[in-house]
Amino acid sequence: MTKFAIFGFIGTIAIASPAAANHVFHLEDPFASRGACQSETASLSNGDDWLIDAFPDLFSSEGEVRSFLNRAFKCELNQSDGNWYITDHRLEVLGSDWFQQRNR
Repeated sequence: MTKFAIFGFIGTIAIASPAAANHVFHLEDPFASRGACQSETASLSNGDDWLIDAFPDLFSSEGEVRSFLNRAFKCELNQSDGNWYITDHRLEVLGSDWFQQRNR
């Protein structure tokens, strides 16, 4: 059942409206600095508390949601253009030891 919930969660975030899980709609936006990128990911996370209600079997607090989002959407430097981008690591985080141990 947990695997079904995880795949449902991935699907929901992948096709979520712009008001929810905004991270995926900003993966192509360049940021001049790491700080600017991290500021944007933090701002985007502010509206994603709906994940607690949508997936109560996966998240039990706002802190767990924020921790997941911080791990799933990282800021990484693109060497070719020198800009920072939000990168999507949701699948890696969902399959990680951290996520599995946190869910037990």
